[in-house]
Amino acid sequence: MLSREIFLQNLAGRRAISYSEDESVVYAEKAFFAYRVAEWTYNKVTTGELDLEDVERYWGLLTKYLNGEVDLKIEDDVLYYNDIEDDEYEEGC
Repeated sequence: MLSREIFLQNLAGRRAISYSEDESVVYAEKAFFAYRVAEWTYNKVTTGELDLEDVERYWGLLTKYLNGEVDLKIEDDVLYYNDIEDDEYEEGC
């Protein structure tokens, strides 16, 4: 099982999670979907559907998503991506 706490700490370190000045509000626009993608990837590895080389590519897509370079979606248990300027999604790696 992928640790949510560790994953969220990593996102906070990457500034994908931020807090208001008084820390009463959490801004995490992409954190929840990013965790879903990370969990999806982890599950694919544990079932043997992805190998470590594939994981590197998917983590690269996840990084681009967090940086605002691509958009991601999971549909019918398949991860799709597109560049922000494009209209069509492509199947992940």
